[in-house]
Amino acid sequence: AMIADGASQFTEVGPGKVLQGLVLKINKEMLVNGVN
Repeated sequence: AMIADGASQFTEVGPGKVLQGLVLKINKEMLVNGVN
């Protein structure tokens, strides 16, 4: 839904990269980053 609404960058807050990996499985062209 977020990608369909135009989201192009996702930020995961907290340790780990699980959500970043899930976003990239959905669409490898998304910009993802994490903040610990």
